[in-house]
Amino acid sequence: MIPSDSHPPDAAAPSQPLPTSELLIRVVAGHPDVKMSVGELIDGMGGRAFSIILLLLTLPLAVPGPPGLPTAFSIPLLLVTAQLWLGRPAPWLPNLIRKRRFARDGLLSVLKKIRPRLARLESVCRPRLLRMTDRHGERWVGVFYFLCAIVLCNPIPIPFSHIPLAIAMTAFALGFVERDGFLLIGASIGALIGVAINISMTGGAFVLGLKLLHLA
Repeated sequence: MIPSDSHPPDAAAPSQPLPTSELLIRVVAGHPDVKMSVGELIDGMGGRAFSIILLLLTLPLAVPGPPGLPTAFSIPLLLVTAQLWLGRPAPWLPNLIRKRRFARDGLLSVLKKIRPRLARLESVCRPRLLRMTDRHGERWVGVFYFLCAIVLCNPIPIPFSHIPLAIAMTAFALGFVERDGFLLIGASIGALIGVAINISMTGGAFVLGLKLLHLA
């Protein structure tokens, strides 16, 4: 006799959503050409366009890269977060940015390098404090990310000085994707620490530059 609370063996289990880190890798790896445009990458993400774009634009900055990378990625970040701040229903990017092409394998390498960190965060993420990511909360997310992107845009001449802030912003963007208010709060504290580090390094570099000018 089958117990009353048992299920038939062929009952379909509910499908689990694909983790964001895995979705990004599949979209990039599945692109047929060696070059990929920004527009093709964004269009492959489907819904949650704002949060996915923030994550995509911040991820490459969370690992060591060539000089000038923070400034290059912060400019489109400022554009997107300003639209989120103003309450636009969907992000808009000019064709100049959408048509910009990059090496698919280069981005794929960055995504695979940072996937273990993202996977650890994703394993504890779940929708919480949903008011922080509703239509009203999204505008405050845009304000905070916009201000952080301004600091990230700072071309401070110290290698990797932007990485602490970029890591915190990546966690913040993931919290936005997963609608996890707790992660947003924790990542915002980390971002404020990253901002303080960046500003203090900028001040130190400025003072050092003045001293060197006086010695010259």
